[in-house]
Amino acid sequence: MHTKPVPISLKIVAWLFIFFGVCSVIEIIVSLLHNNININLGVLGLFIGPGLLRLSRGWRTCALVFIWIALIGLPVFALLALTARGPADLKLFGQLIGHAPKELALVGTAVLFLLALWEYRVLTRPDVRGLFGLVPGQPPAQGADHGTPCPPDVDRRQTDQQ
Repeated sequence: MHTKPVPISLKIVAWLFIFFGVCSVIEIIVSLLHNNININLGVLGLFIGPGLLRLSRGWRTCALVFIWIALIGLPVFALLALTARGPADLKLFGQLIGHAPKELALVGTAVLFLLALWEYRVLTRPDVRGLFGLVPGQPPAQGADHGTPCPPDVDRRQTDQQ
């Protein structure tokens, strides 16, 4: 194995997961201070980001799951915003701070959708996949966390003959 530099784009994706993880933690704390229980899976970003920086296949998969949820959920949210009556609620860390025009909610949703699309592209690029050891014939980057290797396939006919 040889050392390959981690692209800036992958570092940015990792730090975005960490940032949104921190925001999720703050939202949970603010909710608790308002006597509400808030279960927010976004806190996993605190683990996904460092996992991406360690080139962990498992955390890359988890990141892709979160990105797919965003790529499906954001257009659904946009459709709901289009059909809703009145302005959109504007919240900060889960707390209502005012109202915004519906168009602003759609622009924000479009920006988040494009960000998720870019993150997906970064994580599925051949050079980044190669860092995680996912490109046949290309060695994974040194220090990549790929878990326990699977045992080699054993031909049962060979073991039966012995």
